[in-house]
Amino acid sequence: MYIKVDSLALLNDFNQIWMECWLEKGYGLENSTDPTDRYIITDSTNQKVGTIEFRPYTLEPTNNINTVFPFHQIESIKSNPKAVIEIDKVAILKQFRGKNLDRLLSVFVHYSEYYDVSYCVVLLERLFYKALKTVYKIPLEPVSNKIYYKGDYVIPAIIYPNEIHQNKEKYPWLIDLYDTRRNLIFK
Repeated sequence: MYIKVDSLALLNDFNQIWMECWLEKGYGLENSTDPTDRYIITDSTNQKVGTIEFRPYTLEPTNNINTVFPFHQIESIKSNPKAVIEIDKVAILKQFRGKNLDRLLSVFVHYSEYYDVSYCVVLLERLFYKALKTVYKIPLEPVSNKIYYKGDYVIPAIIYPNEIHQNKEKYPWLIDLYDTRRNLIFK
C-alpha cells in the first residue's frame, strides 16, 4: 500500500511521480531539501501510483506555505505548532486515479495518528478539495478563498485528523494498514 522513501532510487521514483502529475496539471515545480517524510503509494499489484509528503510545520513567516497563506497567524496553529504538519506532493498518476485515493488517504490518516498530529495545513486544488469534503467526508476547514499559486487556484485549509482517528467507523474507505501484512514504517 505504501513505501517509505529511504533511498536515492526511491526518491527518484517519488520525484518522477509527483513531477509527472504536476506537469500534467500545469503546476510550477518545487524541490525541497527540508527534512520530510515521503511515501510512495502502491496499488493492489504493488505498482507505484502516487505520492504524499509530510513535513514539519514551522511558524516562521518565511516558511513557504506561510508565504502563500499566513497559517502561522491562526490561533489553533500558533498555540500548538508541534501538533501541526504540512502535507505536500499529493499526487496520483492519471491512469491510477480514483481507485487509489483511499490508499493515499489511509496513509495520511495512519501517519497522523501515529505521530499524534492534530492539524494538517494544506493548499488544495479545488476539485480535490471538493472530493475530500463531499465524497470522503474529510474534516477540513477552508481558511481563505481560493488563491492563485504555481499555475492554479488552491484553497488553503486545515485538516483535523483527530476527528477521523476517533470515528474510524464513519470512514468506510479507510484501509487498515495492519491488514496489508506489512510492518508500519512511519518511524
